[in-house]
Amino acid sequence: MDTTEMRRLFEAHRTAEAARDIDGILETFVEDCFLDTKALGLRSSGKDAVRAAYRGQYFTAFPDLSPEDEGIAFGDDVLTVWGTLRGTSEGEWLGVPPGGGTFEVPFANVVPFRDGRMAGETIYFDLATLCTQAGIPLEAVREAAAARGAR
Repeated sequence: MDTTEMRRLFEAHRTAEAARDIDGILETFVEDCFLDTKALGLRSSGKDAVRAAYRGQYFTAFPDLSPEDEGIAFGDDVLTVWGTLRGTSEGEWLGVPPGGGTFEVPFANVVPFRDGRMAGETIYFDLATLCTQAGIPLEAVREAAAARGAR
């Protein structure tokens, strides 16, 4: 894919995320997509698992979650975007009760492309700072993520 096609598809993905349109998000991915959240050590593979991750790891826990993309770089069939991730802890995150606080942390996403779609996303952010700002116990989140990863 050329950079124009990658950017167009990624922007459609971001628009669907902002609308909390999980079906729209999944339309931007290949069938055997992945969501690899490095800060949690969790990787979801396949559309059903990615759907569950968006619901359970992100949109339920942080209903106002919003990335502000500040930069983008392209390679061969890959883009990387970075910026600031903002949100409020209002729902359970991996079974950990909400803290009620807001957060603002740097993030980076690496997005490979295959067959005209996004193959997945690898997401990086500072978990400790997010938890501190949001009022969520860091060790509880780490333990919950580790328990999920072991399943």
